Amino acid sequence: MKLFCDRLVDAIRRKGNPCVVGLDPRIHLMPAFVKLGRAHTAEPVRSVISDFHELVLDTVADLVPAVKPQLAFFEQYGAPGILAFEDTVRAARERGLLVIADAKRNDISSTAEAYAAAFLGETDVFDQRLRAFDADSMTVTPYLGCDSLQPFVEACAKYSKGLFVVLKTSNAGSKDFQDLELRSTGRPLYERIAETIREFGRPLTGESGYSSIGAVIGATFPEDATRLRALLPEAFILVTGYGAQGARGREAAACFNADGMGAIVSSSRGITYSYSPQDLKKTAFVNCVRENTLRMIEDVTGAVRK
Repeated sequence: MKLFCDRLVDAIRRKGNPCVVGLDPRIHLMPAFVKLGRAHTAEPVRSVISDFHELVLDTVADLVPAVKPQLAFFEQYGAPGILAFEDTVRAARERGLLVIADAKRNDISSTAEAYAAAFLGETDVFDQRLRAFDADSMTVTPYLGCDSLQPFVEACAKYSKGLFVVLKTSNAGSKDFQDLELRSTGRPLYERIAETIREFGRPLTGESGYSSIGAVIGATFPEDATRLRALLPEAFILVTGYGAQGARGREAAACFNADGMGAIVSSSRGITYSYSPQDLKKTAFVNCVRENTLRMIEDVTGAVRK
């Protein structure tokens, strides 16, 4: 199988844009027609989330290269939510979409091995190999050190998967820790993490010139993004903060290389929950999701081309 980075580049070129639809299940915000009659069924939570996402996936599959389900929004519903996550990953891959599991996992190396096996690789079960979630890539946090990242990098190499390491996030509080200056160099912590990402990424650089080990960077800090783009020329950047958090295409463009590649831009709420009232019909909902996606594509691709 091709390296994840090359599959991502192929998907972006095939769809003609670097936009990603985030899938964050919030049942209370879903249209009434999705929930109608489900309250008394055997698995109402799983069926509502799975059916809602299948409808979204059918609407955007021909438009975007990838989707990004956020684990927290599934986990808030307990076991039925996790089953819905499995359904969502499967449905996305059946439609030819790459899946970025936004899990932000990590721990000591032995635990990180389990996380890597769950999302990217395989686990031995009764002398058989089990692929649990089998996403194409996932997000991880770096703050336990290099040894905690190594199992994920090894899984990427073994299974041709991808990794996005949290680097400079889109929230205002990211400055509290990520921007702290290191005593040894006077540089912010996130720049030291960027060096680690580049070191891990070099052996997983594909034919495209990009690596399967990338970074999560918020478009809400375009000056920092510009500096990090220069420090990570081969890394793919997962751009957050677009849409509901206030960033637009002109800010996201700071994360791209001169070739117009090297980044993907994600939007969740601005795509799937940007409508009112909740009693809108199925056709109106589909049209809204599609129009939101097309509007994002036009904004991002227009800004990157400038």
